[in-house]
Amino acid sequence: MAEKILIVDDEKDIIFLLRDYFTFNDYEVITAFDVTEAEEKLSQKPDLILLDINMPKKNGMEFCKQIRNLTDCPIIFLTARTEETDVLAGLSVGGDDYITKPFNLRELLGRVQAHLRREKRA
Repeated sequence: MAEKILIVDDEKDIIFLLRDYFTFNDYEVITAFDVTEAEEKLSQKPDLILLDINMPKKNGMEFCKQIRNLTDCPIIFLTARTEETDVLAGLSVGGDDYITKPFNLRELLGRVQAHLRREKRA
């Protein structure tokens, strides 16, 4: 059974790029264009979440903090926010990794695979 990745981002181009890339690499992909939609998709029990920070209504950090007690799957922030304070804040609210845009797809895939391997060992 394919591992499930929930991608949460308000940029459609990013969602479609990541959806196609991870689907091509044999992952099941769930998408959400905002935090409200992502909350609904949590019931599908993703194995990993790729999460943008800057989104309308509620941002990714608030969402991460809110769901951290509901899921222990890895959460990787994928964001344009590059300041050290943002990275530290993302990690302190429960993020497991922090990747800034623009990003390399192969590196992102490698990090996703590493986090999922680690989860299997736990």
